[in-house]
Amino acid sequence: MLAADYFDGRSSRRHAATLSIRDGQVLVTGDFGKCRWPLAEVDISHSGGNGPCTLRFPDDALCELADDAALAAELAAAGVAGSVVTRAERRWRWALGALVGAVVLITAAYMHGLPWLAERVAPAIPAAVTEAISRAALQGLDSQVLTPSKLTPQRQQEIATKVAALASSAGSLPPYRLQFRSAPQIGANAFALPGGDVIVLDELLTLAKRDEEVIAVVAHELGHLHFHHGMRQLIQSTVVSVAAAVYLGDVSTLIAGLTALVLESRYSRQFELEADAYAGRLLLATPGSVEPLIAMLGRLDEARSKARGAVKGGAGQGSELLSSHPDSAERIRALQDMARR
Repeated sequence: MLAADYFDGRSSRRHAATLSIRDGQVLVTGDFGKCRWPLAEVDISHSGGNGPCTLRFPDDALCELADDAALAAELAAAGVAGSVVTRAERRWRWALGALVGAVVLITAAYMHGLPWLAERVAPAIPAAVTEAISRAALQGLDSQVLTPSKLTPQRQQEIATKVAALASSAGSLPPYRLQFRSAPQIGANAFALPGGDVIVLDELLTLAKRDEEVIAVVAHELGHLHFHHGMRQLIQSTVVSVAAAVYLGDVSTLIAGLTALVLESRYSRQFELEADAYAGRLLLATPGSVEPLIAMLGRLDEARSKARGAVKGGAGQGSELLSSHPDSAERIRALQDMARR
C-alpha cells in the first residue's frame, strides 16, 4: 500500500489515505471510508521521476502521491506496465538517446530539409513581395553604405547595352534592373537583390581592365537571380521570420534580414558554383570566353587580400562587407573545365 493524500472533489479538505492496486482496481482507504475504481478509468499523471504524481478518478476526486517511482512499482507488481513514454522518462539513457536523436533530426532538417524547402518556396513568392523587400533593402543600403555613382550617364549606358547584348546571343535573362553606385569603403564588387536589382559599384569598373570583365561579373550576379539564391539564402537564414511575414503580411523583418545578408553576402559554395556556371554559359554563348570572369575572380581575390592586410596593419577598414566570392581557386578551375568541354 502507498501513502497518499485524498481530495473528494467537493471541498479542499485533504484526507490522509492509503492506495493499493489489485485485480485491475484502484482502492483508496481513509477516514472517509473506501473508494474503488477500475484502473482503466483512472487518469494517472506521472512526474517522470521520484517526484509527486496524481491520480484523477471519474467522480472528480483525486489522490496525490509523493513518490511517482513507488506508484510505478505498485503498477508493475499488479502486472500493469507503464507507457513507453513513462518508462523512457525513468531511464536516463533513453532520455539522452532521445535528445541526441532530436539534435540529429533538427540538424538534418536545417542542413538538408530547409535548403530543399527554400529552393521550392523562393520561386513561388510573388514578384511584388520580392520587389518590395529589395526596394526597401536598397534604400537601407543607400542610407548606410552606398553613395551615388560618379560614372557619367553615357558610361552607365555603355555597360547596360553590353549586358543586354547577352540576351541576344544566350536567350532570355532573368528580369533585372542594372544600377550603379559607389562605395569606397566596400571596394570593387557587384551584388544582386532578389527583386532583380543588380548593383554595380564604381570601384569594380576601376579594378577591371576591360568592360568584358565587368560584364562577366554582372553575368555571375544574373546567375544568382536566375536561381533565386538571394531569396533562398534569406529564407534559410530567417525561416521563422519568413513564415511570420508571409502569414501576417509584414515584410519589415525580412527587409532587415536581407539588408544584413547583403552586407555579409556569404553565399554557399553551391550557390557560387551555380552562378559561375550560369555566367560561363552566357559568356560562351555570345560567343565569347570565360577568361574575363576568371581574370576578374583573380583580381578580386588579390584586392581582398590587400584589404585584409590593410586591416591587420591598422590602415583602414577593408572591403570584406560584400565579399561574396570565397574559394576563388576552386571556382577558376571549374570555369576552366567548362571552357575545355
